[in-house]
Amino acid sequence: MKNPLVSIVIPVLHDAHELEALLSFLLQGNTPNRQVDDLTSHAYYEVIVVNGDPADPGIARLCQRFQTVRWTASEPGRGRQMNVGAQLATGQWLLFLHADTCPEPGWFDGISRVARDPDAVGGALCFKLQTSILFARIVEFGVAWRVRHMGLPYGDQGIFVRRDVFEQLGGYRLFLLMEDVDLVRRIRRCGRMVFLNNPIYVSPRRWEREGWTRRTVTNICILAAFLIGISPSRLARLYYGKKNSECSQTNSFSHEAVADSLRWTRRIQVIIPALDEADAIGALLTELPEFVSTVVVVDNGSKDETAEIARAAGATVVREEYRGYGSACLAGLGALSTADVIVFLDADRSDYPSDMWKLVEPILGNQADLVMGDRAGVCRPLVARVGTALCVGLINRLWGTRYCDLGPFRAVRYQALTRLEMSALTYGWTIEMQVKAAEANLKILELPINQRPRLGKSKVSGSLNGTIRAGVGMLLTIWSLWRTRNSRSYVP
Repeated sequence: MKNPLVSIVIPVLHDAHELEALLSFLLQGNTPNRQVDDLTSHAYYEVIVVNGDPADPGIARLCQRFQTVRWTASEPGRGRQMNVGAQLATGQWLLFLHADTCPEPGWFDGISRVARDPDAVGGALCFKLQTSILFARIVEFGVAWRVRHMGLPYGDQGIFVRRDVFEQLGGYRLFLLMEDVDLVRRIRRCGRMVFLNNPIYVSPRRWEREGWTRRTVTNICILAAFLIGISPSRLARLYYGKKNSECSQTNSFSHEAVADSLRWTRRIQVIIPALDEADAIGALLTELPEFVSTVVVVDNGSKDETAEIARAAGATVVREEYRGYGSACLAGLGALSTADVIVFLDADRSDYPSDMWKLVEPILGNQADLVMGDRAGVCRPLVARVGTALCVGLINRLWGTRYCDLGPFRAVRYQALTRLEMSALTYGWTIEMQVKAAEANLKILELPINQRPRLGKSKVSGSLNGTIRAGVGMLLTIWSLWRTRNSRSYVP
């Protein structure tokens, strides 16, 4: 049997009643009744439902009734669920439908016409609300204006896209909000989007529950904030944080849900170099987010109980006798078989591990390859702040970068890190990474993080001798990298 022209992907979470009506319509219409050309001579379409709660008895009942549907499950999260469904799809085109929507008959003909256009890569249906009240017509007018003049349909409009383009873009980013608008903006860079006149009817339940004016104004403000650069995670905290507890649980949009999302989809591994940090390591390990899959503590020759405490807390402990921050980091990398994202974190508990999701999220969303925490000089001695400013200033002047800090708390895509061929064995590790990342044209971000006084005495700024040795070593690293800059090349 030939593959279908369209694969319909429907994410669902506690929407069995709405899903039943949608599936009844879709499966009733999935039989060809006329001749079509070679391009659309495949089966009409397949339907894939991705359930975010396998324990939902309503969905279990629908599985028995609609056995021609491809049923699967994933952790909750609309973008993640749609990515899971897309991985199972066999159609040339993907159509993403929300469970509380229903396209009008004729939608398949519309997508078939778009499929004949080699320049078209995606599109959406025409938004209509399933109610007769006047305010609904005003909302529809506003949506039509947004689509016509801004080219930004929302996910409830039935976004469709060529499957190869969707895969090329990496699918939906794991945003808590605006994942649909983000995808549309990326699709438009690949080719033309076609906005059909075929209606898709949307349930008005969200407007009825929250109030028509409030819901409409909120949607406008959220879109405007997203377009000016406010992060989806911050928008989600503002938006979902105002809902009652029942809605919050249903949508699973909390920091704990972010942790679940990351753990489900990616291997986040943490490397913690440690030297005589028995006072801090135990408390630090208890603060690590749940989405971390592996923790490697590199004991860099400690004379206290650092290794024993870390091992008792469940961390993998690696011993590295050669003293040096970079040497410890390399030993930690050597203990990992594979990973998606590597996070480097100091053992002195001066950073807040709860900030880790801020560093990881842009990498998982394909916005960055390297994300570094900017300490802004908080809780750091004057001599350390001056030394950092000097090194950062030299790097920016020589390599044309705009760095603000050399903070050790950072996340990096594993594949990107392997391209850099790191070799620094001392405190020049962070400098080497930032210089090589700029030379390799990695996508780099610096984000503000919180700081607190470290536990125990600093190995660098805790003594004059340590400060001088670290400072000289970092300056020599910069000089060496500049001197050898023309001899380096990076594999794409």
